[in-house]
Formats: sequence, C-alpha cells, structure tokens
Amino acid sequence: MSRSLLAFASLSLLACAEPAPLADAESPSAVWRAAIQRTEAKLLSSDFAASSPEARRATDDFLAALIDHAFSLAGDAELLYAPVIGGGQGIAGRPGLFNPDNASRTALLDPRGSYRITGRRGTHLQLLLQVLDGYPLIVLGQSRLVIDVDELGVAPGQDFELFLGGEKRAGHWYPLAEDARTLVVRMTFADWAAETASELRIERLDETIDEAPGSRFVRAAEYLEQTTELWTGTFMLRMRLVPVNELRAPAPTRDGLVGQFSVLARFELAPDEALVITSPVSKAKYQGIQLGDPWFATPDWARRQVSLNRTQARADADGKLRYVVSASDPAVPNWLDTGGFASGYVFMRWQGLATPLGEADAPRAELVKLAALRAKLPADTELMDAAARARQLAARRGTPMRK
Repeated sequence: MSRSLLAFASLSLLACAEPAPLADAESPSAVWRAAIQRTEAKLLSSDFAASSPEARRATDDFLAALIDHAFSLAGDAELLYAPVIGGGQGIAGRPGLFNPDNASRTALLDPRGSYRITGRRGTHLQLLLQVLDGYPLIVLGQSRLVIDVDELGVAPGQDFELFLGGEKRAGHWYPLAEDARTLVVRMTFADWAAETASELRIERLDETIDEAPGSRFVRAAEYLEQTTELWTGTFMLRMRLVPVNELRAPAPTRDGLVGQFSVLARFELAPDEALVITSPVSKAKYQGIQLGDPWFATPDWARRQVSLNRTQARADADGKLRYVVSASDPAVPNWLDTGGFASGYVFMRWQGLATPLGEADAPRAELVKLAALRAKLPADTELMDAAARARQLAARRGTPMRK
C-alpha cells in the first residue's frame, strides 16, 4: 500500500472516531481529529455541498485532498535533510485547478541547503523547475526561480545535472532565495499516449540537520487549517471578482508560473445553454484550456473531457479553436464537459511564448442556447457519434499524472 493510501486510511479512522475525552483533549491525535472535523463541517455547511449529488462528491473529494495533502506535507517537513521529488499520484479534489496536461512533482527545500538535481529529459513538451517561497497549497506561493531545462540545451533522452543553493559551483548553478521553500517540477504534455515523462532525483549536499520537529499530527492540523482558510476564504473572496461567461485578455499568470499567460473566467450555465469559446491557434509552445468545479479543483479529468490542449483539440479552417462548454454532449469534437456542475471555472494557458500575447490572440466567449449551437459553429464542424466520443474519452486514460 502506498504512503498516501496508508495516510488516508489512518485519517479516515481518526475522523470517524468518537470525540476524545476531555482529559485527552490536547493530545496530538485529538488536535488532528478536531482539525479534520472543523474542516468537514465548514465544507459541508456550504450551499454548494448540498446542491446536488455531484456537488457532494466534489466536496468529499475536496475534503479528502485537503486531509491527505496536510498529512503528507507534515511528513515531508520532517525530512528536509533527505528530500525527494514526489507526489503526482492524482489531482482529484486538490485546490488550485491542477492541469491534466502536467505531471507535477514537488520537493520541500531548506533555503540554507545545497542541492544537486539530476535527471533524464523525457519526450514531453516542456520541462520547467520552479522554486516557490512557501509550502504548496498552504500559501499562494510567489515564484523565486524558474529554470527551463530546454534552454540549458538538454534534448529528449539526455541526462542533465544542476545545483541549487550553497556555494557557487561549476556548471548549472542557481542561488536560493532566503525564503525558498518548495521545488516544483512541471512536465507539460501534448500527446498523452506517446510522450514519456522525465526522470528526476534530488540530493541534499550539506549536512545541516535540525532537531526533529514536533508532533506530525499537530503540524498536519496546522497545515490543514491554513489550507482550508486560504482556499475557502481568502481565495474564494478573490474569485468573486472573476467575470461570468466572459473572457478578459490574456495576461501574465498571477501567483503562478513566470512566463505563462492565462485567462480565468467563471461559467454559469442552464441545462439548455452552452458557452462557445473561440481562440486563435497561437505560436506558444503550449496552449490549453480546462474547466474547474466550484471548489477550484479539476473534475474527473480521466473519464470526462474537462480539458483540451492544442494537440487534442480540432482547429477550424480559419485557424481558430472553438470550444463548447456545456453539461450535455453537443456532439462536437471540442466539447468541454462541465461534469454536472451548473457553475465553475474556465482556465486557459499559454506557455513557451517567444513574444507576449496581444489583442489578436485574445479569446472570445458567447453564451448560446444548445438548440442554436450549430448556427454558431462553422458549417463543416464534425459531428461526433457515440462511438467517436467513446474513443476520444478512452484516450484520456493515458493521463500524464500516471506516467
């Protein structure tokens, strides 16, 4: 059984246990159990959680992801002297709208440390290493360093080596900021079936080993409280400012990957409505679109078409991509499935840009009735029958997260 499964098994037992006696109220396990119960109560009290069976499942996934992340993070924080590049087992329920086209990995850093990173470049589209100033999902971390491995002249199949922190070294060496806390590895894919993942390892070279931290339960409880407050409080207040069923011009991603342009919007659709999004095919190395549920988490990306990159999507003869966001299948190739949610998020990304995006690159959105959809699309838009859709969805089982 994997560490995450073992962790979640223990969490489930704690969460379902009877409240601890008063004499044991401050025990580490009681602190952790109380944090889980507070988070569960907060999520289930939301109007969204009770709105539909799909909403309840999404809320349960969100709760499970918050718990699992906090407990795993607390364990990783005990091992700053021996970090590993791990994670990436799945994105179900995780806040932050993780991209199905990315295989993401993380390692916690000590800014006083000295690190050697080695690896072999896979055949996927882009390999980026990013250093953030906070632990993942606890804060909206600011970027302190971005390394594009391709710019180092590393080709697919080639080995590479680089160093972070400590004394300056020969080769590819980068200093660490005083607040460096997390290394994020982003492997971006275009062809899920054919492309291979990169292999990476991290080794701490200095001998700085602090005294063992306190209880993992207490630390996990603190992380869970911080993550819950960030994503259900601070972040959701910011999301209220996001426009509904309309798209702003692409802009550098806030609190995200340096060099990435993005567009964030909310959708609100009746069962008989669709949102048609028209976007020019750009010269970016990567171009993609995805949907998010009301918790700002990615829905069932392996069984539902909730995302499309430029390789997966069908471009029209005029050089534009037309996506159709709707709850029911409109029988067109570029359908984005809302997953049964009447509202949620649309997020569009452009990576690897030679020049910034301009007005000509801006996408447009139009709210239409499903009955009038065909008139809004080019006359030669392909019709997809059930068999074609089944083949399209089957191809999603090769999700990069499993590589």
